[in-house]
Amino acid sequence: MLPPSSLEIAKQTLLILVPELLILLVATVMMTAGAFVRLPRRLWCGIAAGTMLAALLILFGLRNQTIDLYSAIALNDAFSYHSRVVLLLAGFIVLALAHDQVDDARAPEFFGALLMINAGSMLVAASNELIFLFVGLELVSMPTYLLLYLSRRNASTQEAATKYFFLSLFSSALLLYGLAFLYGLTGVSNLKALAYIAQNAGTVLSPNLMLIALVFVMAGLGFRVAAVPFHFYAPDVYQGSPTVITAMLAWVPKAIGFLAMARVLSSIVSAGGPGSITIERAVALGWIMAVATMTLGNTVALLQDNLKRLLAYSSIAHAGYLLVGMTVAFTNTSGTNPAFFGLQGVLLYLVAYALMTLGAFGVIIALSTPERPVENVNDLSGLAQSHPVIALAMAVCLFSLAGIPPLAGFYGKFAIFMSVLGAATGASSSMLWWLAVIGMLNAAVGAYYYLRIVVLMYLRPAPSTPINHRIAWPTLVAVGACAVLSLVLGLLPARLVRATREASVASMDLPEPGATPIALVKGR
Repeated sequence: MLPPSSLEIAKQTLLILVPELLILLVATVMMTAGAFVRLPRRLWCGIAAGTMLAALLILFGLRNQTIDLYSAIALNDAFSYHSRVVLLLAGFIVLALAHDQVDDARAPEFFGALLMINAGSMLVAASNELIFLFVGLELVSMPTYLLLYLSRRNASTQEAATKYFFLSLFSSALLLYGLAFLYGLTGVSNLKALAYIAQNAGTVLSPNLMLIALVFVMAGLGFRVAAVPFHFYAPDVYQGSPTVITAMLAWVPKAIGFLAMARVLSSIVSAGGPGSITIERAVALGWIMAVATMTLGNTVALLQDNLKRLLAYSSIAHAGYLLVGMTVAFTNTSGTNPAFFGLQGVLLYLVAYALMTLGAFGVIIALSTPERPVENVNDLSGLAQSHPVIALAMAVCLFSLAGIPPLAGFYGKFAIFMSVLGAATGASSSMLWWLAVIGMLNAAVGAYYYLRIVVLMYLRPAPSTPINHRIAWPTLVAVGACAVLSLVLGLLPARLVRATREASVASMDLPEPGATPIALVKGR
C-alpha cells in the first residue's frame, strides 16, 4: 500500500482542524471588529457561544475521519476526539460564568481571548508533532496574558499578571528545550514516529539523554499543571486575578498540561524499547513530583482562610493526584493494562475536576458583587439559609473535590488509586504501594478543608447582612450543570469510562508504520 501524498495529508489535516480554525477565525474577527463596532457584551458572548456550538457540531461530524499516524501533524483518534469534546463543553461553562464579568468596551477582546484559549487547548489535544504541540500551548498562554491585562483592577491584579507572564515565559523555554532535545536525539518531530524509534532503535538512542529530555519536558509542563516545585505562582495569581480568570486558570492549563504529557511522554517512556527511558527512572521522577505536589498542596490548604488561595493550593493537590495516574502510565506504554488504566484514571479525573472546580468557582462568582466580593471562607457562613440551592450546588462540588461517593470526584480518585495498586508489581512495586498509601492519606487530609466550608454553610448562622442580590441565570445554569453532572457521572459512569478507555488506548497505540514516508523509522 502506497503512503498518502503530502497533498492528501494536508487536506485531511485541514479537515480535522476545521473546528479550531473556525474558532480562531471568529476570535480574530471579534478582536478586530471590536475596535470599530460597539456592541453589548452579551451579544459578544452570544457570538462566542454560537461559534463554539458550531465547532462542536462540526467535531461530531468528523468522528470517523482518519489520517495516517506517521505523517500528520494532527490526529482525530479517540484521544483527540473525546478530549476536544470535553474542552469545548467546559468552554461553554467558562463562557456562562464570564458573560457579565467584563464591561462592553473590553468584551470583544475578552471573549475573543477565551475563544483562542479554547482553540489552543483543542490543538494540544489533537497534536501529533512537537512543534504543533508547542504552538497549541502558546496559543493558550498568549491570550491568557491578554485576559490578565484586560482584567487588571489594582496593584495585586497587576502583580498577578506580571508574575504569570514572566514565569510562563520561563516554563515555555524549558519545554521548548526539552522538545528540541527530543528532536535532536531522534531526528523526527512526529510523536508516533518518535515513539516507534524509541522502542525499536536498539542502542542508537541513549536512555540517559532521553531522561534529560523527560526532565525538561516535565519541568515545562509542570508549570502549567502547578506541580511542585513549579507551583509557587499559583496562590498569588489565583488570589490576585478576577474570579472568572482564576476559574479558567485552575482548569485549562491543568487540562492541556496533562494532555500534552499523555501525548509526549508515551513517546519516550516504554518497557520494551531499548532506546527509551527505563521504567524505574520514569516512575521515580513521577513518584517524587506526585508525592511532593499533593502533600504540599493539601498541607498548606489546611492553613488558608482566603477562599481563592485555599482553592489554589487545592488545585496543586489535585495536580498531585493526576501525577499519580501519570506515574502509573509510565510503567509501560507497550500495551499492558496498568498503563492504560493509569492514563484512563487521569482522563476520568480531568473530567471530574473540570466540573467540580468550575462549579466551586462559579458559586464564588454568583455570590460576589463589586461592592461585596466573596473572599474569605467565613463569607459563606449561613449560605444555606439565604441561598439554599446555591449552597447545595457548592456542597456537591466540594464533596466531589473531597472524593466522597457517589460523586464524579470519588470515581476519578478511585480509578487512579486502583490503577496504582494494579501496577504495583515488579521492580517498582514497593514505590507504587507507598504512592497509593500516601495518595489515600492525602485524600483524607484534603477532605477536611472542604468539609469545613460545608459546615460553615449549613451549621453557622448567617451574617447580619446576608448575601441576597439577584444571581444571573447563565451563572445559575452553569453552576447547576456542574453539580448535576458531578452526581450523574458518579452514579452512571459507564459511558465516560468507555470514552476514556478508548482515549487511553489511542494515546498509547503504536501500530507498525509499514510503508510510510518516514524511512528513518525502519532504517535506524
